[in-house]
Amino acid sequence: MKHLHIAISTRTLTSPGGFLFDAYERGFNHMFAGHNIVPVLNRLQSFERIADTTDLLVLSGGDDHPTRLKAEIEMIKQYREREKPILGICHGAFLLTQLWGGECVDCIRNHRKTEHIVTSDKYNKTVNSYHGSSISSPPPDATTLVVDADGYCESWIYPERKTAVVVWHPERDIKGEHWVPDEILNLIEKET
Repeated sequence: MKHLHIAISTRTLTSPGGFLFDAYERGFNHMFAGHNIVPVLNRLQSFERIADTTDLLVLSGGDDHPTRLKAEIEMIKQYREREKPILGICHGAFLLTQLWGGECVDCIRNHRKTEHIVTSDKYNKTVNSYHGSSISSPPPDATTLVVDADGYCESWIYPERKTAVVVWHPERDIKGEHWVPDEILNLIEKET
């Protein structure tokens, strides 16, 4: 894969003193080693410039803070206008699923701070899990890539919209594999 400039959304954290911080997960440094990473702060800024100067948007995991959602939705708009690829991880996967017409459910069990298996005809992989929601139905025209043991979609791809998602956190993979399905890697390589 060529050298990429990757915009990554940041989560909003609150300090013990009540101050808000935009946080970037360091695991992306390993996942995207050799590429240039541009954290997207949760404030008004030149989203157009960021989209013009980066190749890929990654919507990271984390919270649903209103300021973060505004920044991410604006970034999605800018990337869609430029026909550039978008990858959603955990929170980003749920956001993209809902924006593109899919459905998510809350309160699933045994998916927080654990590992579980995702499968398809092509894959049988163990992934980490930090979420309490699932994708009950991917967007219309999206293709499910892997499911969990309960049949919930854990990854989908929508090539016409240059969008793909994974519900797990590849950036947190302590084994260093940072696995995402080949179809997603191929989409990113083709579109950048």
